[in-house]
Amino acid sequence: MKYWYVMYTKPRQEVVALENLQRQNYSVFFPQARVQKRKTGQGTVQVVEPLFPRYMFIHLEVGVSDFSKLRSTKGCVDLVKFGGKPAVVPRELIELIQGEVDSDSVLDLLKLNQLQVGGEVRVAEGPFEGLIGKIAANKSDERVIVLLNVLGAERSVELARNKLEKA
Repeated sequence: MKYWYVMYTKPRQEVVALENLQRQNYSVFFPQARVQKRKTGQGTVQVVEPLFPRYMFIHLEVGVSDFSKLRSTKGCVDLVKFGGKPAVVPRELIELIQGEVDSDSVLDLLKLNQLQVGGEVRVAEGPFEGLIGKIAANKSDERVIVLLNVLGAERSVELARNKLEKA
């Protein structure tokens, strides 16, 4: 019977490990996440990075799959083990993650973190930092109108989405 295991990779070598494991005909699942990051001189950019840095899942059959090749595969360190035995990942967990990713195994965290009209938000930075408000309208993909209680009155303020977080 086949089980899912966790492969531990070398730092920033996940793609190298993935390619080499696939080249050896291993079934591998490498979930990634689309997130926004601040880059010096570029502002906020979307990037795709490993969902679990330095880890990926590999589907192996005990007694059939060759476990000995894994440690010597370029980019790989070894299977995650407890008590000297490779740790088995519940199939349900893998299926749950696979159900949330797209065809390229990318989980779009930007969509999951979308702020909804009427939702409460907290201003994370800027002159209104710490204030709680409600989203009144979407201005664009980057900006929203937020109702904030400023000096005892509710005011409409246009703010960047990346400066807000769910309250």
